Amino acid sequence: MLKILLSMLGILVFANNLNATDISKDKYKMFPVAKEGYERYIVDVPKTDNDYDHKVELLIGKNIMVDCNGASLSANIEKVSLEGWGYSYYEVSNIERGPTTMMACIKPKVEKFISIYNPEKTILRYNSRLGTVIYVPKGYKVRYRIWSAGKDVKSAIKQ
Repeated sequence: MLKILLSMLGILVFANNLNATDISKDKYKMFPVAKEGYERYIVDVPKTDNDYDHKVELLIGKNIMVDCNGASLSANIEKVSLEGWGYSYYEVSNIERGPTTMMACIKPKVEKFISIYNPEKTILRYNSRLGTVIYVPKGYKVRYRIWSAGKDVKSAIKQ
């Protein structure tokens, strides 16, 4: 009897997870498939009490061998409107090595995740109802981090 109950519980958990996956995929069906040479990433963030207290920072990049100098990538990041839906998505193109420092390095190069540095385009509003859709060239990855405002609000000094 216990084996039957455990089997039934396992089936219910599997069916529930399968259904949640289907809904998640269905939620993004209006967005185009990735064009040739590109991959589509979705940043789906957890629900919050107030999305305005948070921001999402996109870290779009790849692992590159670097020395002790600071390294970054530069790219075109375009916000594209999804016609007829009122949503938008992001297309990243022309990724190349960005500016770097020019120090003499003693230590050997190491592999490190290097991302695009463009805060005006990579720090986005937080939306827990619909994730952010990003299209990037193949070979690049999308990581993200969430920034949250503290509860303490300060007043500016009037002069």
